[in-house]
Amino acid sequence: MALTVRRLQILDLPALEKTEAERAKRFPERAGALAGFRKQVEQALSREPEGLMIADLDGRIVGLAIARQRGAHPVSGKKHGRVEHLSVTQGPETQGVTTRLLKESEAYLRSRGCEAIYMTLPADDASEAQLLKDAGYRVVAWEVGKTFR
Repeated sequence: MALTVRRLQILDLPALEKTEAERAKRFPERAGALAGFRKQVEQALSREPEGLMIADLDGRIVGLAIARQRGAHPVSGKKHGRVEHLSVTQGPETQGVTTRLLKESEAYLRSRGCEAIYMTLPADDASEAQLLKDAGYRVVAWEVGKTFR
């Protein structure tokens, strides 16, 4: 099986939306994010298309990363970038794809002069948090939320 990471093409959107819909089934709390997914991708395509990376496994899209460069971080003052989205389909054949997309995102942001990388992580996926810790990430802030009913 050949895994390649390439730039997103507009023709990839239907397959990506299907992948995100499957993800929303696994994490019902994130169902609202699905509604804004296409808009997020379209905005990234118009602003920083080289930061949209697709994981392609033998012609099948199995993951997406959206990396964006930012200015000075409000706390550290360092020029930073963010991974705004990172998702991979589930299955034994996709093991290692998240790590590969993360490394590609880091390389992209480093090439843009970023000194640090940040991402917001949903609290409902402990395995993703562990993967990031294993990759050298650490908690640098807390984000809390409250839903009004």
